[in-house]
Amino acid sequence: MSTDGRASLTTQTIHGVFWTGGASLLALFIPLALYAFLAQADVGLYEGALNIVMLLALVGDLGLSSALVQFRQAADEHYSATFWVSLAAGLAITATAWATAPWVARLAYEGDPRAFQRVFAPLMLLVPFAAVSGVFRARLQFNLRLKAMAVAEMASVLVYGLVVAVLLALDMGLWSAILGALVREVALLAAMAIGAGWWPSWRFSPRVLRDILPFGLHFTGSRTVNYLSSNLASFVVFNQLGHNEMASYKLADRLTTMPLLRLSTVLTRVSFPTFASMQADDALLRRSYLKFVQSIALVFWPALLALVVLAPRLLDLIGMPTALGPVRLLAAATIVRAVGLVVGSVYMAKGRANWSLYWSVATMAVLLPGLIWSVGGGGGVEGICQVLLTTSVLFLVASQYLAGRLIDQPLGAYLRVMVRPGLVALVVGAVLAASAPWLPRDPWMALAAGGVLAGIAFGASLRLLARDLCQQYWRGIRG
Repeated sequence: MSTDGRASLTTQTIHGVFWTGGASLLALFIPLALYAFLAQADVGLYEGALNIVMLLALVGDLGLSSALVQFRQAADEHYSATFWVSLAAGLAITATAWATAPWVARLAYEGDPRAFQRVFAPLMLLVPFAAVSGVFRARLQFNLRLKAMAVAEMASVLVYGLVVAVLLALDMGLWSAILGALVREVALLAAMAIGAGWWPSWRFSPRVLRDILPFGLHFTGSRTVNYLSSNLASFVVFNQLGHNEMASYKLADRLTTMPLLRLSTVLTRVSFPTFASMQADDALLRRSYLKFVQSIALVFWPALLALVVLAPRLLDLIGMPTALGPVRLLAAATIVRAVGLVVGSVYMAKGRANWSLYWSVATMAVLLPGLIWSVGGGGGVEGICQVLLTTSVLFLVASQYLAGRLIDQPLGAYLRVMVRPGLVALVVGAVLAASAPWLPRDPWMALAAGGVLAGIAFGASLRLLARDLCQQYWRGIRG
């Protein structure tokens, strides 16, 4: 690859993170309004049903969209076949879920299965739309049209926010969340199709599926098990502790782990096609991987330490101060998880989707007994968060060892890129901790003042400790 080609790829990658991340960042704040305006029990019920619906949506995609990105010889016939297969799968899964909704409700929630079913059934309507929107996203990813993809996602988020605001103003209660989620998925599909400028042909060729189906099925298995592993604590809390505890846990999750998962989605959509384009050049892939990891730590670690310090004021504002312990424990777990985000993209770019599957199964096998033990011992939500923190450290060490084997990446090089992000984060955390006693009593004013102080500390520490990195990012942004 030429120098000009590398510069172009770097610029597209950095732009993709910013463009796609903007939509995801906005999408994080909208659900927090539901916690402020809806009853805690209703929010917990919605979150419990949404967990299962999103799992079924992952299955409906069949992994074929990601397979299109990895298969560099993909043509229009591959995209058309994937569209029709994904649509059929999404419709079949929705029909099956409706038919078995009473059984699913009794299995998932012991408290009030009928109330759960009233939320679960309408939310299942988003699955067919989610299944086929991935095909249009794959077309944009394949051509590295990351800005068009991000514009589509931003448009859907803006529509989602507007609908939720209007429905909350009309006092629609829980239907504000349900209808908002459905409208967002429909808007995303429409925006992706417009951005891709493509529509599938009516011809369907089963033959082309042989090119992408093996990778897709491996990836679906990996992603499904990974979703179960990532949300295992949510399932346990909802089923064993009830919808009120579910609301407390999910609020902590949305403030800590959910931004991580959003970032993971953004980075996968950007890093996977980027890494796939350099899959034959291990030296370039190693440098790109370390740059991704360092960039994540440089942004995410200071933000998480700021959240740890300012969490009491934020929870007072939302009206759920009891979630303080879970928020701080999950923030610590997220600091560890953040620097392992893009390892899955390395596996997929090198054609090892089965590695992701095996890894997800192994992590779930370790995590499930710990969560069950925590609930049985009466640890409650905080006990579950302590298990998540402990296992996060174990999983990070193991995943980096596997990635190092795959691309010949020494562990020492990985650790060295973490030093400066760690120092920047410590500066931000120390400044906020020292100033916390003098922040205003009003939560809004305290958060505003804390945000200003964090921004000043972050900017100053970047200038002193990571100025050359910022210059590199700036040159990449400018191209």
